[in-house]
Amino acid sequence: MKTRIQSSMVLSILAGLFLNSGICFGQVKYNFSTEKPLNYDFKINGTISYQYEGVPAQEFSVLSKGRIRIDTIEKVGEICAMKLTPSRTFVKLNDMVLEDFTGSETARSQVISAAMMEIRENGEVVSATEISPGILNLSQMLMMIPDFPARLRSGTRWQKTIPAFSLPGVPMCALRFTYVYNPAEEGSSRIELLSNQSIREQKRDGDVSVSFTGRNSSKGEFLFDENEGELTSFSGVIDLILSVVFKVPPGPDQKPSTKQSLPLRMNIKLNVSLSEIAG
Repeated sequence: MKTRIQSSMVLSILAGLFLNSGICFGQVKYNFSTEKPLNYDFKINGTISYQYEGVPAQEFSVLSKGRIRIDTIEKVGEICAMKLTPSRTFVKLNDMVLEDFTGSETARSQVISAAMMEIRENGEVVSATEISPGILNLSQMLMMIPDFPARLRSGTRWQKTIPAFSLPGVPMCALRFTYVYNPAEEGSSRIELLSNQSIREQKRDGDVSVSFTGRNSSKGEFLFDENEGELTSFSGVIDLILSVVFKVPPGPDQKPSTKQSLPLRMNIKLNVSLSEIAG
């Protein structure tokens, strides 16, 4: 009897230590289902400013909102093929309304493209491809969703780099984000999105080289329903200051050692929200 009581006490103490440490034994995963599409309201609004050397800065106010339907087309192992379809879209640039389909469920946007994505059950994005023409590709934003590591506890931090992130008409470098996991009540969790990235990168496209310097100060918060395996919302801001320098080869009448450069400064501040809706 004494041995049994001691064993129970030891198990209770160990259980308390594990619970207090915040260890999560199960892998947090997305539950993408071919039988259940996901529907979200989205909104992107803010400013993008450009300034070439010697030219006055130009600032654009942008607003885009609507709904996005995510259909799981098939699941092969842990990889899910998904189709993203925008609807009820509204797009405004400064005072000009480019598109207003808010009153129609069936009208298809000519500004916001539909896309295909492949996503693992842990949230890792394998690929993202546009399947209709458009200026804004929402799959670029969804590439920021948390990709959960195998072991999680309260305060777990991990990083994710998005090499192909892009905005309409904006040359872009790779962006790095930090995620912080915080379990909440009733099976839901909060995942903070943070970035304090010092940007210094160079790319080359044929004879043209592009160098980036600046800072990524983006931040936000995801809410994730662990019982359902669904992302319920995101609210945050994409905050970038970038200096971009294009260097092109010399013209036919210039010396071979001469290169022309075109500096560009950009400030990007976009408020982004995503909220799951029923149906």
